[in-house]
Order: sequence, then C-alpha cells, then structure tokens
Amino acid sequence: MPSPPAPASLRLLRRFTLAALVTNIGIVFTGGLVRVTGSGLGCPTWPTCDGQNLVPRPGGDHAGWQTAIEFGNRLLTFVVLTAAVAVFVQLRRTRPHPRPIRLLGWALPLGVLVQAVMGGITVLLGLTPWTVAAHFLLSMVLIAVAVGLHEYVRPPARDPEDRLPATAGVRWATTALLVVAGAVLVLGTIVTGAGPHAGDPEVARLGVDIRFVAIAHADAVWLLLGLTVALVAVTWRSGPSRLRRALRLLLALELIQGAIGYTQYALGIPEALVAAHILGAALVWATAVASWVRARPLPDLPTGPGIAEEPVARDAHAQ
Repeated sequence: MPSPPAPASLRLLRRFTLAALVTNIGIVFTGGLVRVTGSGLGCPTWPTCDGQNLVPRPGGDHAGWQTAIEFGNRLLTFVVLTAAVAVFVQLRRTRPHPRPIRLLGWALPLGVLVQAVMGGITVLLGLTPWTVAAHFLLSMVLIAVAVGLHEYVRPPARDPEDRLPATAGVRWATTALLVVAGAVLVLGTIVTGAGPHAGDPEVARLGVDIRFVAIAHADAVWLLLGLTVALVAVTWRSGPSRLRRALRLLLALELIQGAIGYTQYALGIPEALVAAHILGAALVWATAVASWVRARPLPDLPTGPGIAEEPVARDAHAQ
C-alpha cells in the first residue's frame, strides 16, 4: 500500500483547485470585456495575431488598446492552463484518488486546451454568434469541473451533519436546479447573440427577436430563483451546513444578478453592466454546481496521521 500524502500536500492541492476555479472565472470576465469593448477581432486571426506575428504590431484595423485587450485575454489562457496543470500534477503527487477525482483532474487541462482551440475557431469564423456561445458555454463546463475538484478535495467535515448527504428529495431538487441554471446560461447566450455587443461592429447578429428571447431568459431566471428559494426553505434548519451556506449564497447572487439584468435591459444594455452580468453568470453557475456537489456524498480522500482529525467515511450513507 502506498504511503498517504502529507497534510501539506493536500492543502496545496486544494489551493491549486481554487486557483483553477478563480482563473477560469476570471477569463470569462476578461472575455466579456473583449466583447463589450468591440475588441474581439483586435487580433483578427489565430494562432498568430495578424497572420504573421504572434504578438501585436502597430497598425491594423483596430485601435491599439483593442488589440491589447484581445491579446491580453489570449495570454491569460496560459495562466488558466498553468493552474490546471498544477492541479493535475498535484493530484498525481497525492494519489491514489477515487476515479471521479482522477477523471476531473484529466478533464481540466485537456478542457483548457480544447477551449483555446475553440477560441481560435471563434476568431477564424469572425465571431459568429453560435461559436461565441459555444466558447462561453465551454467555459461554464470548465468552471463546473474546477468547482467539482475544489469540493471533492476539501478536508473532511467536522460538523456531524456534513458527514451525511442531503435527503433524496433535496438531491433531486439540486439536480433540477442545475438543469435550470444551465438553461439560463444557454438562453443568455441567445440573448447575447441577438444583442448589440458582438465583439466587433461588423459581426452579424442572430435573426431573432431580442425581446422574445430576453423574456424567455427572464422566465428561466425566475424559475431558478423559485427553486433556490424552495431549497433554502427546506434546508433552513436541516441537512449539511455547507449545503445550506452554498444555497444561501446562491440566492444572494441570483438576486444581485437579476437586479443587474433588469437594470441593463432598462438602460439600453450599457457595456459596464454587461460585463458585470457576465461575471455574475459565472459566479451563479459556480455556486449552483457547488450546491449540487455538497448535496451528495464525497469520494474518500487518501488519509493518514494528521490529514483528518476525525475519521470520516464520506460515502457510508450514500444510499
């Protein structure tokens, strides 16, 4: 049997998973800045910036600051990849790990590479709305992977209530919550595809009525809010305390996000609020995924002296 990893190694692993989560959310925000500033084609080709040079050169059809924003966002991909690789390497150093953790550890760096290629395809196709939507939604998948890893490698809970999964009804409800949150994201990308902020003034928009899709998006948000309120009420005094905290945070984020959404619509979709709304979408999604994970038993981590103060069989009550 291999020796269990030192507590410091597992703490470092958790920090790396947090870094992966933060960087994936961060690049979603900076990608939003690229779009609202019209900088999406500041580097009009890929993998080079202008067809010849990897780094920007003076000239071109866009202002220098727009090229800098787009190129800076490309460089951030390497930061995201570094965090993902750090998680993968640290998982190898602290093995053995359960199969779900191993799979997520592989998925994170591979997903970042796929996302980089998807970003290149998006530029090469001229920022078509559907490729922009796919690029954004793939980022949401990576955020979900990072959240899952961060939750799975957390230390065993000290609160006895946290050692048991939520009830079957609550677990089903968090699954419904996650499905609706995903639908909100998809509908949001359609609203974006029909809206004014395309990433470049020359990009054609989706030929749909933005009012119709905005109402559908808002209806999905209200459904998500209703499910969250119901889950907060049901778990107010029972169930894992970490789940209760996640659900309450989710409710607060949804209220803030809803306020931003309605305000930006009323004010004619100003750039600053659009960027804030994109960040809010990533935060709401990450918290919804965390709520889903916290409602379920976690796989066992490697244990040994000093790793956990109390032995915890995380999946003893999975059924």
